[in-house]
Amino acid sequence: MSSAADEGESCLLSIMGDRFVGKSRLVDEAIEKAQSWGMGFTVLRSHRSETDSLTSFYPFRAIISTALRDCDAMTMRSDESFDMSGWEKEEGETDAGIVQRLIQRKILNKSDQLMLGRILPDVMNKDLLTLLRGRSPTAVIKDIAASIFKLIIPIQPVVMVFEADGNGGEIDLSSWSLIEELLTSAGKQCPQM
Repeated sequence: MSSAADEGESCLLSIMGDRFVGKSRLVDEAIEKAQSWGMGFTVLRSHRSETDSLTSFYPFRAIISTALRDCDAMTMRSDESFDMSGWEKEEGETDAGIVQRLIQRKILNKSDQLMLGRILPDVMNKDLLTLLRGRSPTAVIKDIAASIFKLIIPIQPVVMVFEADGNGGEIDLSSWSLIEELLTSAGKQCPQM
C-alpha cells in the first residue's frame, strides 16, 4: 500500500472470505500500521449488505459523502477568499448543502453535481438530468470519476475500503466499472489514491 502511494501508482487489493474470519480486522490493522509509519492516508470507507448490490453505485455512497466533508474542510482552510464569518459547521449537514458550498467556492461545478448525484440522490439537480440523455455509460463513468477526483485530490493520499456483510455483498457492475476507471485514471489525476 505505502510503496504504491509513494510511486504514484494506484492498486486494488481484494480481501474476501467467509463471515467472521477477520477481514475487517486485517484491513483495519493494515491501515493503522500505515498510519503509524506516517503515511497520513485519508480512509474513505463504505459498508453494504447483500441487498445493496441491487442499487447502482451504492458502495460509493458513504465514500463520497465522507469525501465531500473532508474536501470541504480541507479546501475551506486553504481558501483565504472564502468568507467564514457567520459560518459554522452544522450538525447533520446534508451532502447537498456541502456540494452547494463547494460549487460556490469553485471546487465543483454543476456538471459535478449531476455526476455525484448519480451516487448520492439527494445531491441530484433534476433540472440537469436532460444532459445525461443519449450519453454512453462509459462516458458517464468517466465523468463521474473526474468529479470524484475533484473531491479526493485535496485529501490524498486516499484509501477506499469497500466492505460487505459476509457472503452475498457483491459490488454491482456499475460500481466495478467506476472502480476500474478510478484505478486507470488515478496515475494522471490523483497519484496517491
